[in-house]
Amino acid sequence: MVPWPVALLTLFYGVIAALSAAMVTRILTGVSHQSVWWPIAWLALSAGAVCGLPLLTSWGRRLAIAVSSLLILATLAAAGVLVAAGRPGIGLLVTFSTGCHYLMIRYLQRPSVTTLFRQPAISGE
Repeated sequence: MVPWPVALLTLFYGVIAALSAAMVTRILTGVSHQSVWWPIAWLALSAGAVCGLPLLTSWGRRLAIAVSSLLILATLAAAGVLVAAGRPGIGLLVTFSTGCHYLMIRYLQRPSVTTLFRQPAISGE
């Protein structure tokens, strides 16, 4: 059985994957004129985490940690841009969301969670 925090993490990465897929669709249909590589990268990483976390695979855990780390960096970069644009209040608010990603990383690195992901797959008996 998948623990509820892992289920919530899977849901979170599923939302990121859905938003990335929507952005790729907007770019491919010509509605948005941004680079397609950034949303495709987020889609691939998030979809991998969505597939690996509920299966309790070690690579899914490592991928979720990597995606959360990248999200921290991207969020801090966006906050820096907002502060540079003269909107420090919004930049500070965006910075607080990095705490959520940090908590995800801390949860996935707990010894009890690490051992959960190291257990062999349960057979369908």
